[in-house]
Amino acid sequence: MKKSILYLLFLCVSLTACENNDDTLFEETADARLNAALTSYEKQLVESPYGWNAVIYPGGGGTYGFHFKFDAKNRVTMYSDFSDESAAKPKESSYRLKAVQTPVLIFDTYSYLHILSDPDEEVNGGVRGDGLLSDFEFSIFPDSVKAESITLVGRKNSSRLVLTKATQAQAASYAAGNLAKGALFNNITKYQAYFKRVTLGNVTYEITLSPSTRTIKMTWLDGNIPKVFTSNYYFTEAGVAFSSPLVNGSQTINGFTNVTWNANAGQVGVTGAGLKGTVVSATKPLSVDLAASRRWWQEPIESGGDWRSLQGFHVNGVDDAFKIQDLTEDGAQYAFVIYQPGYDATYDLFGPIFFKDDALRLIYGFAPDTPTFASDGRIIFRDAGTLGKAPTTGPAVETAKLLYEPSGYYLIQTSSSTYDMVSAKDAKSWISWQ
Repeated sequence: MKKSILYLLFLCVSLTACENNDDTLFEETADARLNAALTSYEKQLVESPYGWNAVIYPGGGGTYGFHFKFDAKNRVTMYSDFSDESAAKPKESSYRLKAVQTPVLIFDTYSYLHILSDPDEEVNGGVRGDGLLSDFEFSIFPDSVKAESITLVGRKNSSRLVLTKATQAQAASYAAGNLAKGALFNNITKYQAYFKRVTLGNVTYEITLSPSTRTIKMTWLDGNIPKVFTSNYYFTEAGVAFSSPLVNGSQTINGFTNVTWNANAGQVGVTGAGLKGTVVSATKPLSVDLAASRRWWQEPIESGGDWRSLQGFHVNGVDDAFKIQDLTEDGAQYAFVIYQPGYDATYDLFGPIFFKDDALRLIYGFAPDTPTFASDGRIIFRDAGTLGKAPTTGPAVETAKLLYEPSGYYLIQTSSSTYDMVSAKDAKSWISWQ
């Protein structure tokens, strides 16, 4: 027993000695070192004479471009590529640096940056209660602080915010409103045809754009072999920037500059890899994925799920062309359009799903035959009847009529879990499935 007490006493003395020796490694306390780091980071932010170009990668996906100018009075002026207004009009708000385990940069009054985090889905098109899963409080780690750049990590959603020192020319370009000029590229969504192409040099690229996820897909042919490039994109004062470059032989495309919009002709002009081109419409894919239609139809059968679309059909440049989102039925509100392959042994299910009393309801529907899969990649639907007391007129009926268009549809896979179904008649009608 005595031996054990002596051992414990020796151990305590040894640990105390170690702790005292550790304290001598630093000339300042931990709080003093943290405060010095905060002062150093603020100095770096403020003393960049032309501000900082910034890219944020929200936790929910997508990419957004910003320009910040910090001052020594805890004010920051910013531009954002989120909208035409935020691209052209600077907004001033406040910021502060705070010690929260690590140094933290906090944008503490509502700003363009907060729009991405706004819990109201109508503000940013994100998820109700979460927005785009972005951040406005960012941790700073010493290893990520460089002379010309700083990478920060969001404290709630782990968004990545990358700051890069701006040049005098870039700062002047933002002040002149050129960020809004780059955003003219968004006019590509005004083309009535789904398929858009641009020829740069001797290469024709098909452009598939997803503004909601800030994703661009470019497809081209190497002989008869289709090649596909996919990247996030954002806007800068110079135009459209890709998160990663497209490399095609001697062509390297980092994005598009010199973006123009000819409203009379309805055409977007761009420069890529130093080559000028005009985006034009097309009525079919540059390269048809012959297996996509059957793959789309088969996936819910194997998974036990279904396909859903919030807006229904886009037709001739109009989202929700038949106003299906305005549907109500016996006090139930519209939720989404469903397509469920293999609903029965001989037919599928298509039609609106409603919401009432905290439950989804199928009140009526349409029953397409098992579709035909054409050898050229099209899927063709035929009317086999209705389910329940289906209406004879109105948005649901018009939606079903378009589904049964005899020319059928091409299926374009836009991500691992989403497809666009595009009319093979003229590519001016489509519906997005997820």
